[in-house]
Amino acid sequence: MQKGWHQKNLLRADFPFDLFVSENLQFSPHWHEEIEIIYCLEGEMQVGLNNEIYTIQPRDIFLIGGGEVHHFTSGYKESKCVIIQFGLSFFDSFSGIISDRRFVRPMLGYSKKVGKGEQAEVHDKMEEQILAIIDEYSQKKEGYQMALKARIYDLVVILLRQVPMEPYGAREKSRQIRRLKRLEKVFGYVEANYSQNITLDEIAKVANYSPYHFSRFFRESTGMTFGDYLNSFRIRRAEVLLLDEDLTITEIAYKAGFNSIKTFNRIFRKLKGCSPSEYKKRYYNSSSNI
Repeated sequence: MQKGWHQKNLLRADFPFDLFVSENLQFSPHWHEEIEIIYCLEGEMQVGLNNEIYTIQPRDIFLIGGGEVHHFTSGYKESKCVIIQFGLSFFDSFSGIISDRRFVRPMLGYSKKVGKGEQAEVHDKMEEQILAIIDEYSQKKEGYQMALKARIYDLVVILLRQVPMEPYGAREKSRQIRRLKRLEKVFGYVEANYSQNITLDEIAKVANYSPYHFSRFFRESTGMTFGDYLNSFRIRRAEVLLLDEDLTITEIAYKAGFNSIKTFNRIFRKLKGCSPSEYKKRYYNSSSNI
């Protein structure tokens, strides 16, 4: 079951690198220590970061620093993207160079869309390294891990020299740590109680805030309201439950935490682009064709 907050131990200690292709990526607000690079292959998807929503299209590159809260939505359009993650331990004694910095402009648009200029040049250099990484990882020839490490080093040199970054001040870093700890409590509470009624007063107490200040804190930290987060979390749980042939749509709605079928159907359609029953039919029809 997917945890929706702090992703820990994502990568192997002896080789802190991973690459995978994801279709129609959807993930609630979360964070991890590893740097993440998203390269869009097909379609369109959205990334929420620092209270902003970015739309990523083919050949766009998106950068996410360690400890930054982010989320993914695919909307109604099909999408496919490559996710590259690597830990700072990759760089041994040089890890401190980028550990306390964040990307000022995380989006690197495909050069034909943004035109010529410095940003287009940086994008093309980054894309060249990303494609080389994809090729090495997919073929896994002898010595591929050494080749991957070399390409990651080249990639990070480009980031350091040509992608605007700014350091976290000591006070800002401390504030970020406190914010992430509060969010972890909130996400953990939702994980344990999503099937029950969770009021704003109740969740605000978990974070030790008044309802007003909690609402502001949550939106500034995740880029969405708590109500939207809770609904998306419950819909993800409902998706899993819909794969159970023995459960009715009504049973699934209540197990996922919705107190009315009408509300469940409306929110499911809004987030997934189809009704729960249509989603269930699609799954079983695709399964029968395997």
